Amino acid sequence: MGPVSVHKMTWRRDAALLIAAVTLMACGASPRPVAQLSPAPTHQPSPTATVQAQSSPSSAPTAAATGPSPASSPVPTPTAALASVSCSGGPSATMAVVAGTLVYDVADPIHPRLVCRGANTVVHLLDSKAIAYTRVAAGHVVIVRRDIATGAESQIAQLKTKADPFYYYGPSVWTWDGSLEVYATSGIPDANDRWVVSVHLRSGAADSVLFTIDAGPGGLESRWSPRQILAFSPDHAYLAVSDFGFAIYGSNTRIFSVADRRQTFVTAASSSGGTWIANDRFVWATMSGSLMQWTPAAGAKLLRSEWWYGATSTADGRWLAGTIFTRLGVDRYDNSKLRTLIVPIGGGATFTTGLGSTPGFITSSVLWYAEEGPCAASGSCGMDITAPTGTIHSFDITSGTDRTVTFRSGEAPKTAEGFTLCCTISG
Repeated sequence: MGPVSVHKMTWRRDAALLIAAVTLMACGASPRPVAQLSPAPTHQPSPTATVQAQSSPSSAPTAAATGPSPASSPVPTPTAALASVSCSGGPSATMAVVAGTLVYDVADPIHPRLVCRGANTVVHLLDSKAIAYTRVAAGHVVIVRRDIATGAESQIAQLKTKADPFYYYGPSVWTWDGSLEVYATSGIPDANDRWVVSVHLRSGAADSVLFTIDAGPGGLESRWSPRQILAFSPDHAYLAVSDFGFAIYGSNTRIFSVADRRQTFVTAASSSGGTWIANDRFVWATMSGSLMQWTPAAGAKLLRSEWWYGATSTADGRWLAGTIFTRLGVDRYDNSKLRTLIVPIGGGATFTTGLGSTPGFITSSVLWYAEEGPCAASGSCGMDITAPTGTIHSFDITSGTDRTVTFRSGEAPKTAEGFTLCCTISG
């Protein structure tokens, strides 16, 4: 297990950002964004973690035990931060969104150019000339279209979600035009510091509760904890969602039919992320390492048996990639030899990189991933032997070449503290 973060009773993973707005993961028929920020930066040590990690990684990573009680460390009231987007240098015919806020010109994937940078928001690529992003206006989250070349902006839609951190809860997902939205609401915690979260699907004026879960109390989240799934299929006919995005002990992975709100599939097993590779074909990795596939006709079945963590795909659904652990035996893994595995959907040659993790496709044939290396100091990575070095690699499937990406000064996908934000696609 890697570094852990303590989440208390009022565990709201994204509340410190733009309340509900920045947790909105853009989906739609337009080109998909390439990389979204994971629940925690890939190698950020927790300044508040007090619970000891396990003595040995004898099983697949899971969420850890409950943290300190709320009374011992009150959670401050979150405040909304202003969303901002700055663009320069003009658009490009080949662009990709990394970490949900960084838009790169990747016509030359080895020497990319930063086109736009967002803060306290989520950016979605609409086409080769425009982006959409979220901001708060009059107390509501709205979707704004921005012309990259001229800077002209127009409001596309207003979402149901309001900038209210104590009612609208956790992650959301919306189609680029605002016609569909998934969001959650929560009540006031009861005497036992527990509360119920209701997950809604809004379509136009119609609003339905898909399911409710007990979201308390809080606990710990590590580098290799489950990852949330919240994604519409490309044709918007289905929705894949995991409970983990709304409750740290939530373990169900679900698929709903958007037309009739019917739950067509559910499995009581935590996941580490997933991806739609067709209008009716969803692939996800379980926390026990298996890569699973669901279709309406065949249901769920095992797709691959390497020890997968996360799954991402090209926009055309022809290639899959994920972070791969070395399997040592039944429910045992080795996280000192992390690799990125790239496999074709229809069969054929596979590719395995050097030490690396968190891959994301920036084009239909090029993948970026974060290089891994030995931890800088003993114990600084918890149970992990490696951590991202800050170097990003570009792997070209067509040629089979693996090269280091050179970013312009100040344009690398990192936080101000130097934590790597590349390159996982959020499920």
